[in-house]
Amino acid sequence: MSEEILSKTPQKKIKSFIKKNFKSLIALSVILILTLFSYLFYEDLQKRKEIKLSEQYTQATIQFKQKKTKEAKQLLESIIIKKHKFYSSLALYFIIDNNLESDSAKVINFFDEILSIRSIDSENLNLIKIKKAIFLFNLGNEDLIIKTLNPIINSNSVWRSVAIKLISDYFLSKDQKIKANEYIQLLNSKNKK
Repeated sequence: MSEEILSKTPQKKIKSFIKKNFKSLIALSVILILTLFSYLFYEDLQKRKEIKLSEQYTQATIQFKQKKTKEAKQLLESIIIKKHKFYSSLALYFIIDNNLESDSAKVINFFDEILSIRSIDSENLNLIKIKKAIFLFNLGNEDLIIKTLNPIINSNSVWRSVAIKLISDYFLSKDQKIKANEYIQLLNSKNKK
């Protein structure tokens, strides 16, 4: 009986478990190591992509300063198409601020490209929508302005009051006081709650 007790010590149980499940434990260890290396490889790849985008953006700004606007614009457009949550919008704003694109439809498409990036949080997306609406003000496309700002206006976004103020200012600039007052009342009613 004392041999039975000795044979069931924790050390012997562990040895017995390892002997019975040796192949499974090796396979599990290999899977864990491969998963770890895959994750580290993926992270390294993402960092390299980000560094490359950063270098492209810097190169575009340098080319712009050197009056090579065509080359700068091409680099900036390639950054937008890559749909990076930071550099794509930065590239678009550079294009707009420096009037590198005269085709407003193309700029609107760039905004839509950026708004389709899933990794951008909702409040930053709302800010981008507001910037799109400001760009649209110069075009006077009322329907597109309303379509762009309404999701913000109908939400609890921190940008809600800014969107309402923008759209009411737009209508005031077009001498449409009735429409402007509707949005101002909407803003005032929400602020009283």
